[in-house]
Amino acid sequence: MKKALMLLLVLGLGALVLQGCGLSNNYPVDPVINDLVHFDTDKYNLKPEAQRILDYKIAYLKHYPGRKIFVVGHCDERASDKYNLDLGRHRAEEIQRYLVNNGINPKRIELMTEGERRPLVPGKSKAAYAQNRRAEFYIIGLNTSN
Repeated sequence: MKKALMLLLVLGLGALVLQGCGLSNNYPVDPVINDLVHFDTDKYNLKPEAQRILDYKIAYLKHYPGRKIFVVGHCDERASDKYNLDLGRHRAEEIQRYLVNNGINPKRIELMTEGERRPLVPGKSKAAYAQNRRAEFYIIGLNTSN
């Protein structure tokens, strides 16, 4: 519980710091933070587009071996809270598997699920649901154990 609270604090502070810095679009962490992976309804398998996005993140992480990544799985609202929390966790774990299978040390990856709790797009349309079925990525600090 303490670790989860610390990660939430880091996320909140990280977002404020990045917003307040007025970073340009070519700042090195932008690809890791901004490119989301989207999923089909009730699925956690990675589509080819998701794999291309993750391949870019893998190249970034290999270029910056001291960075750690935080992966947050999200869902749309059309199931129970428990189901969506589990599905969000499976989505984050599937991304972790892909990163690890492609050479990223699992100690550099933290996972969390939000389920349906933090929709990216409000509303009850197919388009809103599609945007909310996602994984987000954050840089959470330096890893000294590469």
